[in-house]
Amino acid sequence: MSEDGGRQVRIEMPALDKRVLSVVWQKMRQGHRLMGQENYIGQSMADHPQWFPIFETLDVLGGDDTLPDGTNPFVHLTFHVMIGSQIFNRAPKEAELFYRMRLKKGDSSHDIIHMMINVYQRHLVQGAKRAQEAGQGGFNLKAYGNTLRRIWGLKTPRLWARLGLDYVPRAHEPPPEGH
Repeated sequence: MSEDGGRQVRIEMPALDKRVLSVVWQKMRQGHRLMGQENYIGQSMADHPQWFPIFETLDVLGGDDTLPDGTNPFVHLTFHVMIGSQIFNRAPKEAELFYRMRLKKGDSSHDIIHMMINVYQRHLVQGAKRAQEAGQGGFNLKAYGNTLRRIWGLKTPRLWARLGLDYVPRAHEPPPEGH
């Protein structure tokens, strides 16, 4: 649930499991048209060629999905799909505006999604801390939108610095030496 100016807003994670991913992957491989949420999922999968071999075996994989580097592709794709949905549905409206502003600044679509995932995860953690400390929590959608608004105009290195990094990360590349 989300606090938004005193009213509650429900935030739902897209239903993303291996079966759904497998169906979308097979449709993509066979050249079928993707519909609705499949578009977000398919684009998110296409943005991660390093995981194509994993996608090929989705229908037979079970168990722990964490890769040796600590990444869980299925959780990561869920965040990609969720942020894509926020942008498309303008929920919050700042998500779509942030995306457009960052494109104008020259950031890649994939890097913008990673920026937004970073901000979103920080707000999730804050909501969980509030819930634990005061017994009242929830995701504050208004605060999340305000954060996006405050940082959308920053130059890319400054934006990442505001998020606590002293380098500009590239999607799915290891940090530079010494970081």
